[in-house]
Parts: sequence; C-alpha cells; structure tokens
Amino acid sequence: MINIAEIEKKITSLNKLNLVFASFFFSLMTLCVKNIDKRIPIYELVFFRSLLSLMITLFIINIKNISPWGNNRPLLFLRGFLGTLALVCIFYAIRNMPLSISTVIQYTYPIFISIFAGIFINEKINTNIIIALIIGWIGILVILNPTQLSNINVEIENVSVSIALLGSICTAFAYVTVKKLAFTEDVYVIIAYFPLVSFITLLPIVLINWVSPNWNELIWIIGIGLFTQLGQTFLTVGLKNLPASEASTINYLQVLFGSIWGFLFFSEMININFLIGASLVLLGTIISTTKRTKRA
Repeated sequence: MINIAEIEKKITSLNKLNLVFASFFFSLMTLCVKNIDKRIPIYELVFFRSLLSLMITLFIINIKNISPWGNNRPLLFLRGFLGTLALVCIFYAIRNMPLSISTVIQYTYPIFISIFAGIFINEKINTNIIIALIIGWIGILVILNPTQLSNINVEIENVSVSIALLGSICTAFAYVTVKKLAFTEDVYVIIAYFPLVSFITLLPIVLINWVSPNWNELIWIIGIGLFTQLGQTFLTVGLKNLPASEASTINYLQVLFGSIWGFLFFSEMININFLIGASLVLLGTIISTTKRTKRA
C-alpha cells in the first residue's frame, strides 16, 4: 500500500535540498563577481549574464511553442527594468563590500516584499511586518556599526551601503510585479523579460564603453551566467510546496556560503557582531514571510 504521507515527506525533503543547492550556486555566482577585476564595468557583467540567460530562456520558450511577448507588456517591461537595476546594485555591492556583508543586506528583500505587497497588491500590513522591519534594520545597524567594522579592519562607504539597500528594494519591487504577472503570464515569459530588458538597456552602453575581458576574466563571466542559471533552476523547483518562511530560512544559507567564500578567498573576518546582526535579519525575514504565508 502506498504511503502518501511518506511520499509527501520525501518530496518536501527534496524541495529543501533543491533550495540548498540554489543557495550554493548563487553564492558561487557572487564569488565569480568578486573575482573579476574592477576594470570590467558592472554593466558589462550584467550584460553578459543577461545574454546567456536570454538565450537559454528563449530556447525553452521555443520548445514550449508559446508567444514570448506576453499580455501585460508594460508590467513585464517594468519587471525587467526593476530586475536589471537590482542586479546592477547587487553586483556593485558585491564588488565594493565584503561578500558576507553585501549578502546579508541583499537578503533584507523579503521584509520589503511584505511592505510593498501591502501597498501595491492590497495584502494586509500588520504589526508583525513592522516588527520584522525594525528587527531587520537593527540587524543591519549591528553589522554596519563603525566600531564593529573597525574591529575587522573594514571600511565601507555610505554610497555602497545605499546602493546595496537599493538593490534589495528593487528586488522586492520586482517580486511584487512577478506576483501580479503570475495571474496572466507564462512563467518563462516573465523570466525572459528580465534578461531581455537588461540586454536592450545595456547594449548601447556596453558597445560605447566596451572593455575586452581576458581569458581569466572570461571564465569568471561564464561562471556568473552558469551559476545564476543553475541557482534559478534549483530555486524554481525547490519553491514548490514549501511555506515561504521555511524557504526563506533555507535560502538564507547563501549568507553562510558567502561568509565561507569571503573567509577562504578574500581573508574576510567574521565576528560575534556579524553573527548577531545576520541572525536578526534572518529573524525579521522569517516573521515577515510567515505572516504572508498565513494570509495566502
């Protein structure tokens, strides 16, 4: 006799494992970005990443024999623009901040999603979401405290912190637009508009300011596209049938992986303040996503 509960348990475990792999591959993507010489502009890295993603996604759309243009094109283009801006900000933060710290700031986006969902798609903003935001901000302040940074011999410019937070906010906006688009668009059409808008937007800038990567840099650039695509694939599969709070907790493993790469490859130090701050950001994320799951 088939044990349905046992099968469901195995599927849930497999979904969790997929999310672990997603966090691992996304962390390798950030490692690739960090390793590329600063002479290669950020927008060129985003361009190459988008080009590879666009080719793969259009190939899938062609196999599925669906129209790539979608129905709500203004919102699709907005989703693409927000994703492009978020990626530029995230890459900038990775390049100009310790990998561990930039990753923690990036993962404040679930808290912003709860707020923007309340403003733009009429999800209720309750006390728990406000508490989650406050806890998350306290965590960031603990990490970015000047005394804490001096203890690990790190200097971070305010502009880098601002751009990192802007990347998190744009990521949250992009997720909210995806949630609205999910009612009318095929998932691969939504995915395709991200690299499409990036490609169209960045192509003239890249052509005018072209910097030829050497073979070593080209390998890291290919790694960005490859690991991003692998991370996105495992994330898409892993998110099925898992509560948002549980998924967010597992996705937060990217902070752990990023901290490990930072320590091993860039001699970044981790102290108790960072651990406390990162834990507070994780707690805020869990609180905000749990309430959103219950409403759903």
